[in-house]
Amino acid sequence: MITSDRAFEAVRDAVVVVMEVAPESVTRDTRLVTELRCDSIALVEIAEIVEEALPGLAIEDAALDDIDTVGQAVDYIVSRG
Repeated sequence: MITSDRAFEAVRDAVVVVMEVAPESVTRDTRLVTELRCDSIALVEIAEIVEEALPGLAIEDAALDDIDTVGQAVDYIVSRG
């Protein structure tokens, strides 16, 4: 089982690497596309890093279209893990 805190850490760390932002700037309310300007390639890269950090987790590419905030990503991961 993946905890909400662990999922948040994984998403935050991936966002920091891919989008080159400060860790403290990433919260559950951070909007991936509108605030951070993530495009589809960045979202896939973030998903791949999260999958590597959380073995056994598989994030469906189609799900990325429905994830707007870091918090939604965390909730998706917890529901899948």
